[in-house]
Amino acid sequence: MQTQTWHDWPTRPETDPHGSVVTMGVFDGFHRGHQALVRRAVETGARLRLPAILVTFDPHPLLVTCPERAPRALLSVDDRVQLALAQGVDGVVVLPFTRATAATPAESFVADGLVARLGIRTLVVGSNFRCGRGGAGDVDYLRAAGAWHGFSVDALDLVRVGEHTCSSTEVRRLLAAGDVETAGRLLGRHDSRLLSATA
Repeated sequence: MQTQTWHDWPTRPETDPHGSVVTMGVFDGFHRGHQALVRRAVETGARLRLPAILVTFDPHPLLVTCPERAPRALLSVDDRVQLALAQGVDGVVVLPFTRATAATPAESFVADGLVARLGIRTLVVGSNFRCGRGGAGDVDYLRAAGAWHGFSVDALDLVRVGEHTCSSTEVRRLLAAGDVETAGRLLGRHDSRLLSATA
């Protein structure tokens, strides 16, 4: 398929009749941990001869569920889409995150979204990933749902660089502390949009 971006769930004919490999998360910062997820999804898609689809959210879920705790975005959604496509995914789904999204049970998110709209065959996520109302859709839940719906779950350990875990929170903390060098190592690239800013 040609690379494509959707700003909500696509319909099945728009993706692939045989299904897809999906990686999912906010992907803010697109650090080494995010890059590892995308690489695994792209590799798995190539092996299964299926498109690799990245699903992200806009705005950040915390802006809806707990705005006083919402972090400053490291990257715009357009930047995240471009970085994902540059890493080799076949398509990006940008899901609008609303109060209705936050209230969606994990089982509906999986069945009505991942299964019905993307025909998911493999889900690649970080080991700490959660989805659905109240974060009920953790890796254990997703593996059980996958056994029911016919998809596998590949949960990757969080990536570490030295004593630091690659996370958007840690990148923000390092930038706020003025440690641009370590933040750059966690990002795995020199990104002037981030490294010239303070969190």
